[in-house]
Formats: sequence, C-alpha cells, structure tokens
Amino acid sequence: MPRQEPPDNLSLDNPLWQYVLTLWHHEGVAGQCLEAQNQGQAVTPILVALFCAAHGRHAPETEPEGIHQWRTGVTAELRALRMNLPRGNDTAASLRDTVKQAELDSEQVELAWWWQHLADDGSVTQPGLSPTALARHNLDSLLPGLDPALAKALVGLWREIKEANGEP
Repeated sequence: MPRQEPPDNLSLDNPLWQYVLTLWHHEGVAGQCLEAQNQGQAVTPILVALFCAAHGRHAPETEPEGIHQWRTGVTAELRALRMNLPRGNDTAASLRDTVKQAELDSEQVELAWWWQHLADDGSVTQPGLSPTALARHNLDSLLPGLDPALAKALVGLWREIKEANGEP
C-alpha cells in the first residue's frame, strides 16, 4: 500500500496541539510518555486519548492508517536518527538539534492530522463514564499494550492537571 501523505490543509496550531503543550509542560507527563515510548508505545496516541477524555469523548479505537504510516515512516525514523547521533559531542550538536526539531515538527504534523480526523469523525461526547474512567478507557482502547501501571500514572497526572485548571 502506498504511503498516505498528510493533507495539505492541516492546521498545525490547533486546540489539540495547544492541549498537548499544556500536558507536556506539567511535571511528570513527559517522563511517563517517554517511559511508554521506551516500552514500544507511541506518544501521540496517548496524548490524543487524554485530549478526547478531557472533552468527554471516546477516543477512536484505532489510529488512522495514514497517521500510523507517517508516525512509523517519518517520525520514528527521525527519532532513530537522533538517537544514533552522539550526545555531548560538540561537532554533532548542531546536527542533533536540527534532527530533534524535525522530529518535533513531524509530531506536530501527526497531531494536526489527528485533530482533523477527530473533527471529521462526527463523534459526540459520551455521557456515562466519569472523566477518569473515560481517560483510562481511551488509553486502553487506543493503546491496548500500554502497561497498566503506566496508564494509571498517566491518568493520575491528567486528573491533577484537570483539577489544577479547575475542571471537574
């Protein structure tokens, strides 16, 4: 199957991106997400699952194929390249920083694609589950292999952020 390219009309600075920046800057979230990444999980679906829960929505049960292809064929390749560059090496520092920024830009494209997918899927908010239960449900359905202890920690941090922002 040929690789799908991201749509030309993606909005890179969108509510999902802004939400992700808020989550990422909260103490502990980045560390837990990177731990999940070290265990073979993708970070962007984690962030999408939590975003959906924050808006009372069930997350999609699967990652759209085009987004998956982008993540594995572009973002993951940039990450692998960055990880292969020496740390603390003055000669390669500029190259490493450039690749790191390209990886972040690629993740922003992923999230913009997710944002468009969420806006186009027509799903509505789902009453019935508590916000915490919905967050856990979203993580479990979108990332079935996520370590349960890690999912619990992520939901706990997510709940702290909601409470700090005065959200129920």
